Amino acid sequence: MPEVDWKKLVAVVGKATVRGGRFVGRKAAEAYRSIDPDVMRHLAQVPLLSYSLLVSREEKIEAGEPDGHPPLVFVHGLGGNRGNFLLMAWYLRLKGRRRSYKIHFDPGQSIAEMAAALARFIRAVKKATGESQVEIVAHSLGGIVARMAIEKHRLASSVATLVTLGTPHKGTYPARYANTVNTREIRPDSALICELNKRPWPGRVRGVTFWSRGDLFVLPAESAAVPGTETVDMTPFTHYSYLLDPKSFAAVADALKTRPKNAAGR
Repeated sequence: MPEVDWKKLVAVVGKATVRGGRFVGRKAAEAYRSIDPDVMRHLAQVPLLSYSLLVSREEKIEAGEPDGHPPLVFVHGLGGNRGNFLLMAWYLRLKGRRRSYKIHFDPGQSIAEMAAALARFIRAVKKATGESQVEIVAHSLGGIVARMAIEKHRLASSVATLVTLGTPHKGTYPARYANTVNTREIRPDSALICELNKRPWPGRVRGVTFWSRGDLFVLPAESAAVPGTETVDMTPFTHYSYLLDPKSFAAVADALKTRPKNAAGR
């Protein structure tokens, strides 16, 4: 049996390993580059939302110090919590909005149940503050919940402005990738979406709808813009940018500056 030249063997194996590593690295890089950049931006932003875990689920509704504006109600989206609006609420407080209230929905609640809970929450805010109207900022599914609360619970006279951020008002096709009660209800052909869009936007409520072509959770992207509202194109925002990007906070502050006609003389 011939003697093995171990040095030569190690050199050959080493070269093969390097070549294999380079091949795998190139393929990995090619696979990475083939992923839509918007997907990568969405994934990169998810860990940044961990700040929302710092906020308790419940909030005691107190009168607060009057600031010359209607009380501000924040409504989170599917899988979110009231802490999602922590950064935006801080920013708006610096801009003079000292009275803000963030609702939390319990897991497993249907959209109808969330709408009923929001209606009760709004009435509680009005009672505590002595104000006749509130303004709402809602993210994602929260915008649909807010519209249902306004229409089903006769709150049009209680809401001065509704600002929605990446809300699939006309449904969204990615909802087909999940089979839960709420995701089925936000598919474009669902009974809820069809019923919601049979009616025009509530005439007594000023609407501002934010949308973005970079939002992969709302497809088609224009589903987040509603006729009869002031539409704000936030491209290239992701679905989470609304909750993280200071540009979003500033745009919301600007949207809230314009007072609706039915609030005049309050």
